[in-house]
Amino acid sequence: MSTTLRRIDRPPVAVPLAIAVVAVLASALNALLALAGTSIGARGPGLQPIPFLSLTVLAAVGGAVGWHLVDRIAKRPSRVMRWLVPSFLAVSFLPDIFIGIAAGTGDGWVYAAVLMCMHVTTITVAVLTYRRLMPLKDREGRRDQDA
Repeated sequence: MSTTLRRIDRPPVAVPLAIAVVAVLASALNALLALAGTSIGARGPGLQPIPFLSLTVLAAVGGAVGWHLVDRIAKRPSRVMRWLVPSFLAVSFLPDIFIGIAAGTGDGWVYAAVLMCMHVTTITVAVLTYRRLMPLKDREGRRDQDA
């Protein structure tokens, strides 16, 4: 008797649902971080609602699309995500570091640190949501619920 494994495709609503969940949760958490940052003296345009909300939604869309594409294209998507996600986080820190260097003061570095916390928050919410709503396939093409 032979067993045939077939790839289980995700429901069509999974990607838009994941985008919505990440956009809402990460935006709410980033709003709290922006409030906390301004209360401790961080000042900058990135802590205003329009910039951080729009960039959070953009990150949710880009992350979900990227997650979906890696899952469909890569032979071992979990392995790819193990280096891709931290790489994206590290690259997202570069503008913040440049902001801190350009400011040259303690307030500039506080602002940069708040932005870095927003990036960590957004990526954490995204990965946890994507793992739950868009599980990656394993080597045999089955959905890995514990990826």
